[in-house]
Amino acid sequence: MTFFMKFVTTKAQNLKQYFLFLTLSLLASPVFANRLQAAAERGKTEIMLIAQTGSVIGIVAGGLLMSIGAGQLGKMVLVSGIVGAAAIFGGPAIIEMMRSIFGA
Repeated sequence: MTFFMKFVTTKAQNLKQYFLFLTLSLLASPVFANRLQAAAERGKTEIMLIAQTGSVIGIVAGGLLMSIGAGQLGKMVLVSGIVGAAAIFGGPAIIEMMRSIFGA
C-alpha cells in the first residue's frame, strides 16, 4: 500500500470517528441542541439588526448624495435602501399574514 493510500485511509477513519463522536454527543445531551437553537436565534437577530440598519443608512446616504449634486448615484442608493427596507421590514409581516390566511 502506498503512502497516499495509507494517508487517505487514516484521514477517512479519523473523520468517521469524529463524526460518530459528534453525533453521539449531540444525541446524548439535549443541552447542546438547546444551546445551538439559542445561538441560531441570536444570529438571526443580529443579521436582522444589521440589515435594518443598512437599509436606513442607504436611504439617508441616497438623500445626502442627491442633495450634494450626485443625483444619479443618489437615486440608485436611495432606491436600493427603500427596496432593502421594504424587504427587511415588510418581509416578516407578509409571512405572518400568509400564515394567518392559510393557517400554517
